[in-house]
Amino acid sequence: MKHFSLGCFVIIATWLASTATAQQVEGYELALADLRGHRTVLGTLPGTVFAPRVSPDGKSVAFELADLGADGKPAARRLYVAPIADLSQRRALPQVGSGNNWAAVWSTDGAHLAFLVNGDRPDTIFWRRADGRDEARPLTEGRAAEGIYAGDRTLSFLTLTTPGDYGIALMDLPTQTVTLRIDREGSAQHSARISPDGNWIAYSSDESGRQEVWLARLGRPELRYRITQDGGRHPLWSRDGSTLYFDQAGQMFRIELFLGAEVPKAGKPKGLPIRGFQQGDLRRQFDLMPDGKRFLMLFPRGAAAP
Repeated sequence: MKHFSLGCFVIIATWLASTATAQQVEGYELALADLRGHRTVLGTLPGTVFAPRVSPDGKSVAFELADLGADGKPAARRLYVAPIADLSQRRALPQVGSGNNWAAVWSTDGAHLAFLVNGDRPDTIFWRRADGRDEARPLTEGRAAEGIYAGDRTLSFLTLTTPGDYGIALMDLPTQTVTLRIDREGSAQHSARISPDGNWIAYSSDESGRQEVWLARLGRPELRYRITQDGGRHPLWSRDGSTLYFDQAGQMFRIELFLGAEVPKAGKPKGLPIRGFQQGDLRRQFDLMPDGKRFLMLFPRGAAAP
């Protein structure tokens, strides 16, 4: 799989711009927001926090922070793990190399993390224990890990061929066999999530000119179906696979799916009373708790709940 330094430069520049914006915020409240919009604040994190991901048992959260250089500007990003019950007990994982360690996802048993390392090497996805008590090992070149499934057998991750041209690939972890599943030339496919029954993959694509939510059959990715018509990003499955949650224009939505027929059908998107959370065009900044009823989200510190 090829690595393109120009594409990496563009994405790093985008990240630096978003980080600079984040630094203007004193910090973020990590909170749980239920489907009715009720918010429970868990604690505060620095303004450089990015991409919180909850562990499968709902007890821990992994995220990244930007260490600052001597000039006060963001240097390398570093991974942290903290108990959700007490964010002040966060611990930094040992750094791989001198570049960024970021974009972590949990293994299905909660014992390991897959994460991206770059800045001092080609974009490479690594694997290590979530407590950091081992030597991290490389899995594959790729832009970012997005999910681990099937009892830690399948890894979904991003590829990057030219600036802004992302694709979605799968790796069989026991054999390390990589298969490119979804890649539309000249557009970005990302934020992939495999359905609970393992038959479908939901993702974001901007091939229509703006980001929309799409579905594809996992075994036949050429069978693709556009689910949203008025914009949508960063889909997440409900626990029973009957609903997708996604964000659009600063608000969370849900859309009911009917997957029994040969061609899937979708209901009309319904807005949820959840707004004001931190989110941009690229990586998803929220996660769904294991109970499927609450979102783990970042809100600007001190922002009033609706």
